[in-house]
Amino acid sequence: MNEKKILLITPDFPPMNGGVARYLSLLATYLKDDVEVLCEPHAAWQSFDAGAGYSIYRSPLLFKWFFPRWYKTVRILKSYEDRYRLILTSHVLPFGTAAMVAMKKTETPYIVFVHGMDLRLAQQSPRKRALATKVLKNARLVVANSEALAQEVATVFGVTELLVVYPCLPTLPPPVKPAPDGRFHLLTVSRLVKRKGHAHVLTALSLLRRQGMLENLVYEIVGEGPEEATLRQMVSELGLKNHVVFHGRVDDVQKGQFYARADLFVMPVANDPVDKEGFGLVFLEAAQYAVSSVTTNVTGVTEAVVDGETGIVLPDQDDERLAKTILELSRNTNLRIRLGLEAYDRTAKFTCEEQFGKLKPYL
Repeated sequence: MNEKKILLITPDFPPMNGGVARYLSLLATYLKDDVEVLCEPHAAWQSFDAGAGYSIYRSPLLFKWFFPRWYKTVRILKSYEDRYRLILTSHVLPFGTAAMVAMKKTETPYIVFVHGMDLRLAQQSPRKRALATKVLKNARLVVANSEALAQEVATVFGVTELLVVYPCLPTLPPPVKPAPDGRFHLLTVSRLVKRKGHAHVLTALSLLRRQGMLENLVYEIVGEGPEEATLRQMVSELGLKNHVVFHGRVDDVQKGQFYARADLFVMPVANDPVDKEGFGLVFLEAAQYAVSSVTTNVTGVTEAVVDGETGIVLPDQDDERLAKTILELSRNTNLRIRLGLEAYDRTAKFTCEEQFGKLKPYL
């Protein structure tokens, strides 16, 4: 190799699901002629790696028994110091630590991409916070996926070299809606974890059912996770079996079909003290299909959904207010379509060229 490349090292990468994995995958695609990726092994790696368009190497990034476990990453970076001019990593601890320690020997700078849960975990003890502060301040750049998260980094860790790079969307043709089937399609796409608010949607639907207002509504839940058994039990106990469908994990083509069919996207997230919703790429994915969203007032999320313009932002997870909002938007077609079209127009600022292009001066 004649010219040094950029190395992206991360435990979160497709075929893994989740916002961080998707964000980094799109970043790697944007940098495809100049990047190589080192990530954890995955049982379904062949389904993704062969068509990625850039080099992906898979290896355990942490020692199993030796401590500190992240020192394995330091050894990797030192072994290949002549190969790379810049390190990108997605986790302050421990991979940012590894990049910082390796830099003392290799002089290879690093950039850290932070996300909500990552930062919250780094604040769980004084020792972790002190280490994270050192890692972030020694980075060439810290990249946050929202203005709210950037403000948290600046306030808590005293970092000044900050850049906001929002999640981006792959280019899609204008949305084509399938023919109506006589039902109102409500959609949530996410991991099935408590903070995403599925249970609140189910409770809201049960309120509408008791009032005889559920009519022909169907709630489609896409995703998998630890809350699935609890949610299925709720569906049964609330008498919603004819109105709720669990689709589990789907591929991107299938996911696009669900967005295209949806009339309204709903995800009333909680402000979890650790597993925080840093932004919410799914709101933009819905917008790309001219689907408006209903969510809650959580910092970061309000940068993805603009209240009264691209969707409705509720003050909190109040079930009655959520039920009324769903009912209003199911009946007020003109309002729902207006919000959806404005959401679609706004996605123009979230192209990968627009967002990842901000990184060019630092690469």
